[in-house]
Amino acid sequence: MRIADVLTASRVIAAPVIMWLILSDEPLAAYYLFAAAAITDYLDGYFARRSEKIATYGAVFDGLADIFLLILTGVALFINGEGLSLFVVGMIGLALTATVLWLISRKRGRATIPHLDTNILAAFVYPTIMAYIIGWQYALPLLLVTFAVGLYTFRKYVVYAWSIYANR
Repeated sequence: MRIADVLTASRVIAAPVIMWLILSDEPLAAYYLFAAAAITDYLDGYFARRSEKIATYGAVFDGLADIFLLILTGVALFINGEGLSLFVVGMIGLALTATVLWLISRKRGRATIPHLDTNILAAFVYPTIMAYIIGWQYALPLLLVTFAVGLYTFRKYVVYAWSIYANR
């Protein structure tokens, strides 16, 4: 296994623990574990690019780990009454869109999910979730900005999918 794969797997393992910590009313522990998981998202990309090995599954595994982390954390916050139903629906929609794009790309001979502006989106999503975990007073305005960035990213995904479909 590559270092990038281990870092990605750590997010998959951390997600249910973070969910449990939130539901057990341990926000500080959940905050720090979520922060560590967010850092692994940036580090796995760094190590994957530096690696001499080419793993075609890496981008898909990374994306699925991110979505798993965000959805489980969002669901836990929603259950705790944080009112993140729109966020959870948005993340599920983005997960489904990414899956459909991967299937379209695979059919077209390019089995990759385009990253487009997902790094920018991650730079907004992770702090927003962390703000909700600790109950920061400005979490809602941050969520609104993150939602706008998410809509922009979603639009880019749709344009990409359309370009693949149009160039059959």
